[in-house]
Amino acid sequence: MGNADKPWPVTESSELVMQRESAFELGGGTNPSVNYTLVSTENFIDEDGIFLVGADIKDISSDNAFARIVILKIDDIGESEEAHDAIRNMEFARYHVFPKGYMVRVSSMSNREQVRVSKDAIKRGINFAAVGRAYIEKYKAIKQVKNVRVIFITKKELVESLSGYAKKADDITKSLTHIFDGLDADCGHCDFKKVCDEVEGMKEMHLGMAKKK
Repeated sequence: MGNADKPWPVTESSELVMQRESAFELGGGTNPSVNYTLVSTENFIDEDGIFLVGADIKDISSDNAFARIVILKIDDIGESEEAHDAIRNMEFARYHVFPKGYMVRVSSMSNREQVRVSKDAIKRGINFAAVGRAYIEKYKAIKQVKNVRVIFITKKELVESLSGYAKKADDITKSLTHIFDGLDADCGHCDFKKVCDEVEGMKEMHLGMAKKK
């Protein structure tokens, strides 16, 4: 799908799309749904991009499986209060993009995202490229974010296969927040010990910050 020139119009808060106004739901009901964000300081992302696996909005006529995955290329955020704020801002952006006629409901507990698309938005030509551009603009308002890739998936089998990755990504973010909140580095009793054991450098970061207290 590549780059989209214009973002879809957004509202300041979530717009209520009533059932009677809805064309269909993405990730609703019994359909699988996945949402997560991946963050890296590596240079394998050198430009913004929007990608689609499956049918675009105009080609969907009924409730459908759905996934939205965001990959962020960021500067090294270090180990300071600024790093803590950057993580918070990236999480905030995840839940605070409100495309017009595209009502988003995100569950941080289950890593699901449900979208109700209005009939009016369909008539006005909404597509994933324009929605993706709206997300890119929101993320790039955060100064540490350099490049953004947004991936939309509407193929059921692929969406179903991604739930485990969503949990792992969410656990890593929670572990980083735990570290930057300055909590004690008692690894033996920490709920995130397994995550730190698997992610290179995370335990060293936690222990290093504990020594600075």
